[in-house]
Amino acid sequence: MIKHLFVVALFLTNTLCQSQITLDSIPDGSGYTYIASPMGPGPFPAVLYNHGGLDTIVGGDLRGTVIALAIEGYIARAEKRMESPGIAGHLEEVDEALDLLRADPRTDTTCVAIMGFSRGGYLSLEEAKAHPQKVDAIISMSPANPIGLLDNWATDVSSIDDPVLVLSVENDTLQDQHVDLAHMVYDSLISLGKNANIIIYQSFDSNEDQILTGDDDGHELFFEVQPHYWSDVLIFLGMYGCGSSGFQNNSSPLESIQIYPNPLKEQAVINFNDYAGKHLDISIYNLQGELERNFLNVNSQNFILEKENLKNGIYFVQIRKESELIYTNKIKIE
Repeated sequence: MIKHLFVVALFLTNTLCQSQITLDSIPDGSGYTYIASPMGPGPFPAVLYNHGGLDTIVGGDLRGTVIALAIEGYIARAEKRMESPGIAGHLEEVDEALDLLRADPRTDTTCVAIMGFSRGGYLSLEEAKAHPQKVDAIISMSPANPIGLLDNWATDVSSIDDPVLVLSVENDTLQDQHVDLAHMVYDSLISLGKNANIIIYQSFDSNEDQILTGDDDGHELFFEVQPHYWSDVLIFLGMYGCGSSGFQNNSSPLESIQIYPNPLKEQAVINFNDYAGKHLDISIYNLQGELERNFLNVNSQNFILEKENLKNGIYFVQIRKESELIYTNKIKIE
């Protein structure tokens, strides 16, 4: 299944494999608090991940997310919040978790980001609004609107002073109108001149039958770490928040790097644009997470990718600059 393979690809390609990170699993009520980081004392840029869900249901992958972030050079924390149908007390738990992350001696407190999905997406926005001095970047994935609280949040975002990335999916409309909510968040920030970005992904085939129907729930895109959105998360953290090498202000690789034609029949051109001459490494993985091609130290403006013996199907293209992942995308071979 595609959902589970992107983390495998990360494990295979990154210089920080899972054996070179630390992972603490702390019993926390009926779940766990997970803390993952690269090996060593740090300091590392930090990310707090806040899950979605309602009552006993947990939306999102706490363990997988902190591992994926640690592989990329972050110390990451994710806590299972209380099991309650309401929202009361949840923001206090997020605030406490953020304080604990900031107090960790491995954390670089000048580089702390907060991210969340669904209810966690709302809570991340609320925490950043209440305590802007504690965070340096904000990511909200398909934020929820519990009892109209996101509506209230959007009425006054003047205290937000950090860059915000809002993500959603065209067909994330079964549980709520999450696309409209994402636009509301983005519009409220832009109206006050805040640094905000929004990405609405194409409809997600949640049951993986290669047929989009009304039963496909776009909300499920964010249930696990997967390539549809994860490269955008890492690029945003590197551009506007704290990347694993500190604050950066490069243009977005998603905008600068182009692959065409896609689907590929005989050959495709990878155009690096602003990244020409940067000595990039290109890796091609199949859906089993197996390395099919590896091209090192590419420093040209364009690179020709030949089909050769690649079988028809979907592959992942990953591009790194000095071991840092800067681009991930799918390419179809026909």
